[in-house]
Amino acid sequence: MEENIGAFEEKKRKKGGKRLMKPEKAVRASAESCGETPPRVPRETSGKAGKVIAIVAAVLAAAYLGFGAWVSAGQCIYPNVMLGEVNYGGMSEQQAAQQLKESVAQARGAGVDFVLPDGTEVAHVALNEMPEHVDFDGLAKQIYIVYGCNDSILTAGAKYLRALVKPQDAATTVGLYYSPNQLGSLVDTLCDDITCDPVEFAIHVTEDGKVSVTKPMDGRAATDTAKEQLSMYLGGAYLSGGKPSEIVLKSDAEGGVYDVIPAQEADLAAQREAIIGQKVNASFDKESGTVVPGHAGVDFALSDLQAAYDKAAAGETVDVPNAAVELPDVTTEQLEQVIFRDELSSYTTKVGGAPGRRANVKLTASRINGYIMNAGETMKYGPLVTPFTAANGYSPAPGYLQGKTVDMVGGGACQASSTLYAAALYANLEIVQRTNHGFASDYIGLGLDATVAEGGPEFELRNNTNYPIKVCAEYTTSGNKNYLKITILGTKVDDTYVKIRADVLETIPFTEEIIETDELAPGERKVEQTAYTGYKVKTYRNVYSGDGKLISSTFEANSNYKARNRIVYVGKSAVTVPTDPGVTAPVDPGITAPIDPTVPVDPGTTTDPGVTDPGATTEPPVVEMERPGWLDTGLD
Repeated sequence: MEENIGAFEEKKRKKGGKRLMKPEKAVRASAESCGETPPRVPRETSGKAGKVIAIVAAVLAAAYLGFGAWVSAGQCIYPNVMLGEVNYGGMSEQQAAQQLKESVAQARGAGVDFVLPDGTEVAHVALNEMPEHVDFDGLAKQIYIVYGCNDSILTAGAKYLRALVKPQDAATTVGLYYSPNQLGSLVDTLCDDITCDPVEFAIHVTEDGKVSVTKPMDGRAATDTAKEQLSMYLGGAYLSGGKPSEIVLKSDAEGGVYDVIPAQEADLAAQREAIIGQKVNASFDKESGTVVPGHAGVDFALSDLQAAYDKAAAGETVDVPNAAVELPDVTTEQLEQVIFRDELSSYTTKVGGAPGRRANVKLTASRINGYIMNAGETMKYGPLVTPFTAANGYSPAPGYLQGKTVDMVGGGACQASSTLYAAALYANLEIVQRTNHGFASDYIGLGLDATVAEGGPEFELRNNTNYPIKVCAEYTTSGNKNYLKITILGTKVDDTYVKIRADVLETIPFTEEIIETDELAPGERKVEQTAYTGYKVKTYRNVYSGDGKLISSTFEANSNYKARNRIVYVGKSAVTVPTDPGVTAPVDPGITAPIDPTVPVDPGTTTDPGVTDPGATTEPPVVEMERPGWLDTGLD
């Protein structure tokens, strides 16, 4: 044998080949050449081992089939099949039906809370609202079909073992007994309770003068499948005797019943800058005709805002400490209720003169009609009615120029400013600028006129109330008489009223100048210039309470009206006066001494400045004008 082997080796050597090694030796040699520990090469499994495994598998399979057959023959519900806190494991169909009856009876007095993952309750349902009719036998059969030992021997064992390891929740099965249609408004209300808009960050000024901050909170929207899932939850709780008493709702991302609507993140610094500032009363937008909301004056530290924000829960509103608040005098709600509600005053003057003058008064009235002043705003008369040009609609009419009466475009424009001035006084408004005419006017009382002219003087008043006011100018005709009425609308906050007291400090009489002329017939008279009596007047604004008690008396203005002499042209007489003292010169019976004419209307093209009290030694006459229009000398 050894010889044969040696001969074989020698033969291989001679042929140039290498000596062959057994496979395990070759592996060992290769490992050793690399300095590694050679691996052990497993030996092939023997046929006996394979036979053992096959036998074990056959035994286990037989055992499983036997177990499955045993389970299937049990005619009961698998173990650990839970409905609420009741274990239906091991029960027959009849036993399960009876247990269901007992559970429903118990559920009639129970309720279920639906809560969010953070524990916030969104709804509570009293289970006595559930439909009363329940097919207990049908439900028991349903449980038995799903969890009962009636499966094939191939599946029954696996289900049984699974139930042993992990309890089975039957609520998902029996809960489907109730559909959304059956529960009706109950699931509809639940969906409404689940749904809510996001709570956005906000800083509020409260009615009691505090600053509060609202922390953002995400909103929720019920999913399309929410009703089905809620029906399942309610049915399961009802059929399990009200257990569980609390059901945690999950978002759609977790397979739940609602979608999350994210709220916007808050920028505390920017929000603070947006709200701090001075108080602003509610006002009126003249263009849109709507009320513009006001706001309180607010100031607080950013650190205080941050502290309050951190303290608040999501969706919660808390007060910001140490905030300074000044509430507006007029809120939006208040203004909407009282805007232009009351007549503060009105004043009426009679409009006379030439047609052109009457047209000018009517035109100026239309230019100021409807003018609105918010609280604190001023009204300048001149820019509203000028320029006094034909292109601007004005007509020629008598006016004063350098003390002379001449026709000029715009004559009569000051009747509207004077009537407005009187109305403003009786409304107790602030007068910013006012100048009297150079001569007293016949359409309004002494001290109540106000002249305007392009380039000055100007008439200006200010709304010193807390509410908007509106100027209403109405030109009316009754028969052959014309009137201008100006009404000031606003909001009365008390029952006070105003009287204007006019102290006539001095009366300045006029004189008559006679000028003979050859241009007239002998003895003929022509009044070239009408005469005006001059006055120095001091006016006071007296404010009375509703019961007639004087509250205040304040100086209003000095009014200085010049006297103007009457100038009469007389034709030179051809009659020689006899020297006989017993003969008197004839008197023309048709000529009478002229009376003081009615004072013409002055458009205010020239004025005199106010005059200080001259210090009259005699007690001057005093006139107190009771109400707007009371001293209207133009009214008959």
